[in-house]
Amino acid sequence: MQSILITGANRGIGFELTRQFLQQGDAHIFATCRAPQQAEALHELAQEYAGRVTVLQLDVNDEASISAAVKAVAAKADALDLLINNAGIGGGEGGRIMGQLTATEVSRVIGTNAVAPLILTQACCDLLKKGDNPRVVMISSGMGSLQRAGGSSYAYRMSKAAMNMAARVLAFDSAMTGITTIAVNPGWVRTDMGGPSASLAPEFSARSLLRLIKGLSTTDNGKFFQYDGSELPW
Repeated sequence: MQSILITGANRGIGFELTRQFLQQGDAHIFATCRAPQQAEALHELAQEYAGRVTVLQLDVNDEASISAAVKAVAAKADALDLLINNAGIGGGEGGRIMGQLTATEVSRVIGTNAVAPLILTQACCDLLKKGDNPRVVMISSGMGSLQRAGGSSYAYRMSKAAMNMAARVLAFDSAMTGITTIAVNPGWVRTDMGGPSASLAPEFSARSLLRLIKGLSTTDNGKFFQYDGSELPW
């Protein structure tokens, strides 16, 4: 049975990934979120799949929280087969529109969406090295593509471009030898962040992502994928 850590597992894509991995019956999920006491749906899922879900508190912006969560994983599992860095934020007006940008808001979004997953990956590295076909999946965005960049949404676009660079550098880092690292665009999904007008249901996006993740091999290391498995331009 595979051991999988998913950040932001309390809602949206993270919750759907957790649910669908559990439905397939071949994984123990370490489902993390910032406020587990408020994650009612996640706890219901943990009850439904008793013994196969560990709900953990994890604030990805807090290194002490990261350390505590990784220690909790290590206490239950000898290895980690998959890390899905899904937690992220869109940011407020101070990160979106020229004339309203603030250094505080831009830095906050970049810190959460790019710096935090890199630090978590570093903390999980030793467990991943012991895993079976270990993989790190950065849930990125098409808005992080330099070639496809448009206007506005400065902080979010910058954060996802930085996340993509982190994935690319991790793929070539000797400290990560044997671990496949990719970035993937889940599509425009109807979540709290994506909004009700988005084109994809979370169930569809997660199902497509699962298919892609399960098929990953070392030959995919350092690539940027669309949810359907096609490659995206950096």
